[in-house]
Amino acid sequence: MKISCFLFFLLTTCFFPSSAQNTLGLPEIINYSKNDFHAGSQTWCISQDKEGIMYFANNEGLVTFDGNYWKIYPQPNKTIMRSLAVAPDGKIFVGGQGEIGFFSPNQNGILNYTSLINRIPSHQNTFADIWRIEIFNESVFFHASDRIFEYRNNSIKVYLPKVGWQYMKKSGDRLFAYDRNTGLFEFKNNSWYPLNNQKITSGDIELSGIIKTGEDSFLLTSKKNGFFHLYKDSLTKPINSLSDLSISHIYTSARINETEFVAGTTSQGCLILDFKGNNIQKISTSEGLQNNNVLCVFLDKDQNLWAGLNNGISFIAYNSAIKYIKPNKANELSGFSTIIFGNHLFIGTSDGAYSAPLNNLNKDLSFSKGDFTQINNTSGEVWRIEEVNQQLLMGHNDGVFSITNFKSSPVATGNGCWLFVPTTSVLPASSILVGTYTGLQMLGYDQNHFTNKGAFVGLHESFRFIAIDNNDQIWASHPYRGIYRIKLFPNNRSYTAQLFTEKNGLPATLENYVFKIKNRVVFATTNGIYEFDNTSGKFIPSAFLTPVFKNMAVRYLKEDSQGNIWFCSGKKIGVAVLNRNNEKQPYTITFFPELTGQILSGFENIYPYNNENIFIGSEKGVIHLNFEKYAANEFQLKVLLGEVKAIGKSDSLLFGGHFQNQNVVYSQSEKDILRLPNRFNSFHFEYSSPNYGLQKNIEYSYQLEGYDEHWSEWSPKMEKDYTNLPSGKYVFNIKAHDNLGHESETASYKFVVEPAWYYTIWAKLIYVFIILFLLYLFYKLQQKKLLLQQIKFEKEQKRLKDLHQLMIEKNEKEIIKLQNEKLANEVKFKNKELADATLHIVERTDALTKVKDELQILYKKNSNNQDVKKTLQLLNDIEKNNSNWDQFASHFDEVNNDFLKKIKNRHPILSKTDLKVCAYLQLNLSTKEIAQLMNISVRGVEIGRYRLRKKLQLA
Repeated sequence: MKISCFLFFLLTTCFFPSSAQNTLGLPEIINYSKNDFHAGSQTWCISQDKEGIMYFANNEGLVTFDGNYWKIYPQPNKTIMRSLAVAPDGKIFVGGQGEIGFFSPNQNGILNYTSLINRIPSHQNTFADIWRIEIFNESVFFHASDRIFEYRNNSIKVYLPKVGWQYMKKSGDRLFAYDRNTGLFEFKNNSWYPLNNQKITSGDIELSGIIKTGEDSFLLTSKKNGFFHLYKDSLTKPINSLSDLSISHIYTSARINETEFVAGTTSQGCLILDFKGNNIQKISTSEGLQNNNVLCVFLDKDQNLWAGLNNGISFIAYNSAIKYIKPNKANELSGFSTIIFGNHLFIGTSDGAYSAPLNNLNKDLSFSKGDFTQINNTSGEVWRIEEVNQQLLMGHNDGVFSITNFKSSPVATGNGCWLFVPTTSVLPASSILVGTYTGLQMLGYDQNHFTNKGAFVGLHESFRFIAIDNNDQIWASHPYRGIYRIKLFPNNRSYTAQLFTEKNGLPATLENYVFKIKNRVVFATTNGIYEFDNTSGKFIPSAFLTPVFKNMAVRYLKEDSQGNIWFCSGKKIGVAVLNRNNEKQPYTITFFPELTGQILSGFENIYPYNNENIFIGSEKGVIHLNFEKYAANEFQLKVLLGEVKAIGKSDSLLFGGHFQNQNVVYSQSEKDILRLPNRFNSFHFEYSSPNYGLQKNIEYSYQLEGYDEHWSEWSPKMEKDYTNLPSGKYVFNIKAHDNLGHESETASYKFVVEPAWYYTIWAKLIYVFIILFLLYLFYKLQQKKLLLQQIKFEKEQKRLKDLHQLMIEKNEKEIIKLQNEKLANEVKFKNKELADATLHIVERTDALTKVKDELQILYKKNSNNQDVKKTLQLLNDIEKNNSNWDQFASHFDEVNNDFLKKIKNRHPILSKTDLKVCAYLQLNLSTKEIAQLMNISVRGVEIGRYRLRKKLQLA
């Protein structure tokens, strides 16, 4: 048991891919989760059409991706889509559980699904998952576990296995299928024929891939039983290290190029291997893959890898010229300095110096295999590793160290060090100037050893940028102070520094950096490159670099061995290639947008070892750029019109982004040009480029013919909206270009916005008819108006006469009215006098009543008092005189137009008392006043009024 465990450990140690050394440089990996493409977690198959659009068979249906926009198309029965294949005519054949069919674009570029179930013989149309689809010759083959369907000429033929079809794959110009017990079959002459492979058919080898490796040779991968070679018709198991990879459980595989293939495993991610079994590269979660369970792999037209995972989709820029080097996989370290020395790559990081061996210095070093090892006693920030006098010096946070035999030794400690500048170009240099945190320091070199000669007395400044010109003048820049010209006094270990600012010709006091380019000291500023003019004593724009950089803000400059100038501007990195033999274009500037924001701002570092190996300090390690490959990339840049929507009360999809003819540029026939009603006058356009992994390099320009006079400025924006377009014919044009100057062909979409119904030709004819009719009506109306004016004049004359007569009559009526009003006022005045008199009588009667009451009381007290009695009789006579009704009635009728006579005539039953009540009410006397006049109680007046209402028949 112990021996078997030891053997297992030995095998896994020697052959298990996870323990093998990986390449130093790793490709960029872009991970897409299901939240990005809004579909299921598992992706089972990947393909690409001629236009470059990617297709994915997903748990929830067909997923498409054009570089920016994801779309999903489920199958009618909503089952898991396991397989797909794109035909040359643009049809996308798909298979799910109990369903086969294809998606194809209609005339508006919108994918529609067509099921092929009805073409399967009725007794064969019940099946499980379709695991693979292959297009072979003029047929489409659908592989299920218990049958293979061949779709050709709109009919389907069924091939049943001996036991069960386990696998089917087209490789090269041959189509293979594997039966679980019988072995490997090949389709030819419209039938499946077994191959001579009886030696290894015992049991289920469960194939996972068939890769063509030569003229008549193929490599077969299996999930659990290793690898097999197929040569002509004979199948044998290879006796080499490939067999040992079976422990990784290879689920899928695909050929990359003539010497390499990729194996997708269920637990180790993607393994890049050659056909001899050598491990080239491993891409798993530790390298950035989102998970290690790979269900399918695909090599796109740009030779980059796609991996369909158990949870997500990953794009691996395997063919990219940019790779990423991480000295410490467990800890993301910033790369401050890089140098190749003694067939090793040294990297100074934010926590120590690391080294790794290199295989071949004349090739792309990112493919060198090896592991980084941290150099002892280098923990902390390593700002600079530089070769001085054929030895390595390290500028560290703790001082200056020398690195020999991968060990660091202190040279001058106690003060942080930025850089080293030999004071002479003759090697070996005996004196090396050191820029430190607190000023300048000098190193000596003697008998292959560096010694510390001590610090100089002078400014207490941090000097990170130092250069010595041809006149042995020392220049140092401080980003926040300005530029210093330094003069050393070696005898007493001191120096003087003259400060230059914007007063001395610099664009600004801040952000100035000094470098040595083309054997000249130049100064990178916020407004281009400057040099110092000794004659005027001022800084002036550089005569040979200003035409290149103009007024660009530059922070870093580095010249390579071929005279190209690498630079950093803001967060961007670029290279100026000087073409001395080309007068029309003496220089070209290339930016690298994919690296924007990844460089170390303020600590920029570029190490151009050669054209194939440019090392760039990054926030996450070091970026490796193969500039030769990058510049020679001749891929065809395309632009795709992904979607066109008309926006109205409800949006309408006009174009879905897929092309019936699979041409490079979509073109419409006249019958396909949509004519839209006027209510659709706002449009939304989406576009992209299917150059995956290079989206940051691409910009777009558009023009709407019929609306825009000129093309738009280049922009990375991938959509455009137009609103309130007038009626007319329009052509939307879109094109793309990249940072290397490649420009795509123009994609166009034509459409017509119909005028509103009131702008059509028929409406205009109606308008003309209406105008003529209105003119005729106007003429008739004018005639009628003239006649009416004549009639009106005559009527007016008559009306004036009648009005004159009416005025006369009116004046007479006014006179009568005034007379009546005068009479009424007189009556009103008489009534008022009568009422006043009556009230006066009431008051006097009241007073007499009170006097009478007092006398009666006195008479009762003094009985037989004849004088009081006479007085009482006199008062009774006065009351009788005051109650002379006839006289009051006569006077009242005179004033009130015989009121009492008229009411008496109408109501003869009225008594004298009733007439009195009527007269008093007419005078607006109150009930109390009436009671006093009539010498009765208030209750008696109310009873009288009640009886009066009944006699007058009033309510």
